[in-house]
Amino acid sequence: MQLVWFITGASSGLGYALTQRILARGDRVIATARNPRALDPLLSEPTTDKSRIQVLKLDVTSPLAILQETAQTAVEKWGRVDVLINNAGIGGEVGASEELGVDWLMHVMKTNYAGAVNVTNALLPHMRSRREGTIILVGSRSAYRNEFLGPVAYAASKAAVHSYGETLSAEVAPFNIRVTVVVPGTFDTPLAHPIIGTPIPDYNSARAELARRVEMAKNMPNKGDPVKGMDALVDAVRGEGRASGKTGLPLWLFLGSDCIADIKGRADRLKSVAEEWASVGSGLGQDDPPAS
Repeated sequence: MQLVWFITGASSGLGYALTQRILARGDRVIATARNPRALDPLLSEPTTDKSRIQVLKLDVTSPLAILQETAQTAVEKWGRVDVLINNAGIGGEVGASEELGVDWLMHVMKTNYAGAVNVTNALLPHMRSRREGTIILVGSRSAYRNEFLGPVAYAASKAAVHSYGETLSAEVAPFNIRVTVVVPGTFDTPLAHPIIGTPIPDYNSARAELARRVEMAKNMPNKGDPVKGMDALVDAVRGEGRASGKTGLPLWLFLGSDCIADIKGRADRLKSVAEEWASVGSGLGQDDPPAS
């Protein structure tokens, strides 16, 4: 079956690579971006079938009414939207939470979290009426690997996206709508990590370590290939290729060996702490006997 995909943040990085792979696999795509002209190179490629792509201007922080208008335009193009990809986001900037301040944290949250919620709500009525659809929320490995100075704004927003997706999956399951949180590791995409915020001397040494981490990330060997990663995502949605023989879609789809290693490490640490501190945290029911 030829699917119709709706992608936010399609003008660069993983969103751009996914748009390419959708077209290569024979599906149709509504590619949205704050700057639609950034998709001109793709449209000008001789191999691009322009009859299977529609480019729309979309800022996910726009009021819900505007997002609903864009969703309606998208549905009218081919009569339906089968797959929603909530990919748009910001947050390459890093720094200590105290130096960044709450205004910056909420700015990132508005785009990465509230933007995904609002775009989803704009398309959900269409999917509910059809009793069919797939919603993909692009999270981040940073939500699980964040125990150092720097990623607080981005990691917190993506943790919110993860939690939202997990709850949403239960809410919309009765309508035959699938939800998956995609968790990418480090992929070779053009993302800078400037250190921002109002410097506080006590954080000078931690900030220097952060600068070292940023440089290491730029030169990290064997980063994920965006084309391979997005091909794997298309496989999972379509149940083809790498996903052949799998049953349905998972609630989480971890992409990249570094991501999978970090997820396993976090799970091991959670289990270890839960077991070590069980004597403190358990037996607290009203009918449980007092601790000796």
